Parts: sequence; structure tokens; C-alpha cells
Amino acid sequence: MIQKRVGLYIRVSTEEQAVEGYSISGQRERLKAFCVAQSWETIKFYVDEGISGRSTERPALKKLMKDIEDRLIDVLLVYRLDRLTRSVRDLHDILDFLEKHNCQFRSATEVYDTSTAMGRMFITIVAAIAEWESANLGERVRLGQIEKARQGEWSAPAPYGFRKNVQKRLEVNPDEIEAVKLMVRKVKEGYSFRQLSMYMQNTSYKPRRGYKWHIASLLDLLHNPVLYGAMQWNDEVYEGTHEGIMSKEDFMQLQNIIKSRQIQKKRETNYNFIYQTKIVCPSCGNRLSSECSRWKNKNGMERSANRYRCQSCALDGREPVSISEYKLTLQLIQHMNALTFDENDHEELEAEKDNLQLIENEMRRIEREREKYQRAWASDLISDTEFKNRMDDTRKRYSDLERQLNASQDETTFGNVNPEYIKQLSNEFNQNYEYLTDEEKRTFVQQFIESIELIEDATAASGKKVYDVKVVRFF
Repeated sequence: MIQKRVGLYIRVSTEEQAVEGYSISGQRERLKAFCVAQSWETIKFYVDEGISGRSTERPALKKLMKDIEDRLIDVLLVYRLDRLTRSVRDLHDILDFLEKHNCQFRSATEVYDTSTAMGRMFITIVAAIAEWESANLGERVRLGQIEKARQGEWSAPAPYGFRKNVQKRLEVNPDEIEAVKLMVRKVKEGYSFRQLSMYMQNTSYKPRRGYKWHIASLLDLLHNPVLYGAMQWNDEVYEGTHEGIMSKEDFMQLQNIIKSRQIQKKRETNYNFIYQTKIVCPSCGNRLSSECSRWKNKNGMERSANRYRCQSCALDGREPVSISEYKLTLQLIQHMNALTFDENDHEELEAEKDNLQLIENEMRRIEREREKYQRAWASDLISDTEFKNRMDDTRKRYSDLERQLNASQDETTFGNVNPEYIKQLSNEFNQNYEYLTDEEKRTFVQQFIESIELIEDATAASGKKVYDVKVVRFF
């Protein structure tokens, strides 16, 4: 069994520690007992003392989130949900963060397990409440923001070349405005934004953040109506809110210059990736991305070739799986030609489905049983020792069933698809696939094949990796 690394988060505010009895030592002991019952040995405490749960600005919580982001924590455990946060919106953000970094959320006294169906239902409910709260809050804030814009009050950070005064109105920043005037002048002289970026990089003017003048930042600045003394909020422009550096006519002329230099011609693309989104990486389980190489041969003729490559592995620093579309097609044809079907396949598949259903039902029953034990322990109806013994017993039974389920699913190649349908599909593939155009091949693959697995050929000579293919799912 894989040992999970558990982060135990404890929080108290002064009044809660005195009135409700959620002392740090009390939470610590109860959480320790819960970990013992779960056979979790690798634990680490994160404690915020005397801090409200209405904000996530808490030192220990930030450290916990950083460790989760660095994949040092597998389970976040709290004594009660309100120890983590009292804000529905913050809770929704935290749960999204945990899901993104593959970390479970558990409460010792409440059944909130994000790895179960009940946990997923809980997340859905929280998300709906958070969305409702956000929408209502947005409606209340919108009128206030519009009124602030009409009065010339700037809510966001001031754009480059400007600053906010004590009334939160914009005024010219003498330390930066000359850089903005220089940008405008260079664009009028014919500089593209790429040339402008390189030019500004070699001047003494530096951006507020970072070390480089990015093209996107320059575009945003020179498209902003603040240059002629106006403020844009959503789709409305409020003029005369502050002193600008040019007239409105000059600003509109600048926009016309920028627009006239945009490249209107779109790049022609006629690539036809037959197996796009269908190939599963054997290393990380993600789908391979599609890429095309173009070149000219010695006779000057333009050639192209499609490949499939795992972008996720490349970004994570692992050697990415890569295979050409030509080789993939050859391997797929070989795989489909080798498919065999027995007359008893259909009956065996139905029997296997029944067996899988029985295993899943028993696993759900054990999950409900474990939840009852947890509630009884939280209510002091059973002792720590009895709780641990019962959890150990159910854990062993659940693990055995999980292994049986995984083994049965691995043997069921075609999922819920009728073997007769697969047999007919295989025959049609073997008879016609080689004679189809690339576009027709793509249509066939996208319509009938859900996923293709790459299997490394262990018998291949050392050096470059060679893969066999296997259709693991049909539609």
C-alpha cells in the first residue's frame, strides 16, 4: 500500500479557543488519532493561532499550499471544515487548487472525501454556491464601479506613465511619461511593435515589472484611452477624467496607424492529422499533441510529415514520446489485422460485466460502512482503538476488491462495445483502410476509435525507441 503524506492544518482564533474548545492541543490529539486509524504515518502539522478564518492570508496556510504545490503533501486533513476557512469562495478556490495538484481533502469529523462520489458532489454544491455568491456580489459592485468611473476615480493600478493622487484620480507621472511619448513618436515614424520592443529595451526606460518591454504590454498601453484623458470601464469610455498627453484626434490617428500595420493575411494550413487527440502517452497518460514538419528535397519539391509528441512529458523535463504518423499507420494496420475473435467472446464479456458490477457494489457498501465508523468516532460513540481496528479491517477488504476490479478492467479490452460490432469494424478496416485518403482515414479514426495506446517494443535494438500500437477503446 502506498504511504500517503498528510498535512494536518490547525487553526484557532482567540474567542473560539476560549468558548468552543477548539484548542490547538485538542485538535492535534484528535487528528493524530485519526491518522493512526487510517495507518497514515508521514504527517506534518501546520498551525495558525489567533487568526480568523475569513481570509486566506495566514502564514501556516500559505506554507501548506506551497508544499502542496511542490507535491510534498498527498492529503490535507483538518479537524472540521470551518478550521480551514469560513468563506465559501475561498473554500471553492482551495478545493480547485487541491484538485489541480492531486491532493485529497479530508475532515476528521465530517465526511468530505474529494476522492469519492460524495466528495465530488460536495465540490459541485460548493461551486454552485460560490458562483451564486459571485454573481450577486458582482451585481452589487458594478453600480459602484460605474459611478467611480464617472467621477474619474481609478480603481486599478495606474497604467505606465501615470500615477494616482490622494483622490485616486490619474495624473501624469513625470518619471515615466517621456517614455510613453517616445513610444508614440516611434510608432508614427514607422516602427512595428516588435521593433519598438527591441528599441525600448536598449533605452534607459525600464518597465515597472520584469526586465523586458513585451509587445503585448506596449500594445495595451498605446491602445489605452488614458493617453488622451479618458477612462474605459467595460465597454464604456468616460472622457475628461484626467489630463492626457495628446488630443482625442491624435489618439484616433494613432489607432488607425496601428490597425493599418496589422497583418491581415492568415497563414494557410492544410494539415490533416489522422490520429489527433487519440494517442495516449505510455509515460504520463496524457494525449499526444500533433505537429507537422515541412521541408524541400534536393529537387526543390516541398515535403511534409506529421508526428505525434507528448508535450506534457517535454514540459516536465522527461524524454517525450514521439512517433511519426506513417509508422503509426503501419502499426495500426498490423494491430487490426492481428485482432482475433472467439464465438464465446460475447458471453464472456457479459459475465465479466456482471462480475465488475458486483465488485463495484461491494466497494460502495464498504465506503458507506467506513463513513459510519468515522461519524461514530467523531461523536465519541467508539474509542480510538476500536475505530482503528474497524478501519484497518475495511481497508484490507476494500484494497482486495480494488485489485480485482483493476485486473478485470485490464482484461476487458473493448469496454461496453459489443464484440460482434468490433468484429465487423475490424473487417471493414482491414479491407478498406489502406485505400482511403488521409481525410477519410481521419474521419474513420475520429468516429470509431476512442484511444490508441503506445507499447514500447522491448525486443527492438538499442537506441531509438520503437513502439507497437493497440486500440484500447472503440466508440
